[in-house]
Amino acid sequence: MKIEEGNEIICIIPARDEEKSIKQALDGLLVGSGLKKSSFLVINNASKDSTKTIVEQLGIIVLDCPAIGYGNACLVALDRIVNLKTKPKYILFCDADGSDDPKDIQSLVQTIKKTNADLVIGSRTLGVAESGSLSPIQIFGNALTCFLIRIFFQKRFTDMGPLRIIRYESLRSLNMNDKTWGWNIEMHVKALQHQMKVIEIPVNYRKRIAGVSKISGTLSMSLRVGSKILYTFFKLLFLGK
Repeated sequence: MKIEEGNEIICIIPARDEEKSIKQALDGLLVGSGLKKSSFLVINNASKDSTKTIVEQLGIIVLDCPAIGYGNACLVALDRIVNLKTKPKYILFCDADGSDDPKDIQSLVQTIKKTNADLVIGSRTLGVAESGSLSPIQIFGNALTCFLIRIFFQKRFTDMGPLRIIRYESLRSLNMNDKTWGWNIEMHVKALQHQMKVIEIPVNYRKRIAGVSKISGTLSMSLRVGSKILYTFFKLLFLGK
């Protein structure tokens, strides 16, 4: 399927084995986000279930990414977007598990337009996070990462939330390349290194509709993800790439 030309916003939604949640999550986005259907771009990230079929049945564009990894999925989407004749003005990132509140999307859109920010991040810490939606290790990891940003960049943030919107041209200038779990922190740190305007606003966060998180579902995976995030942070800090 081809990406429709002329969308001001394209929402990238990586999805891996989300057959139990993807329909309800996308239905919610279609109704509550204020975006038209052609704005959504789901990346089927090596799913072994019927995720892709469900998305296609909803009439939403889906691209295949056979290499596992959140960053890989995002890069596949951006590789397609760069070939559009009319580029979007903004790129929105959203999860496929229904944990993001669709109503917050318009808050992100209006904020980036009114403030002329480069990147607007939805903070689950400033907003309302449903009990159990964030694991203790996620809460600790976010706090640690935000502490490091405050120490090294003298900027105060509260969350590395996945729901975020960035100007397309700003994103292009960051030359993103992380293929797995370092994607969000890479975007954040590079934006600060480029002296871009980065702000955060409160968003609500819910428990995933079904299934187990690929990141925080097990202690071992949480530790692997946390290690990768810290590695990415210090790599960018000291090597600048």
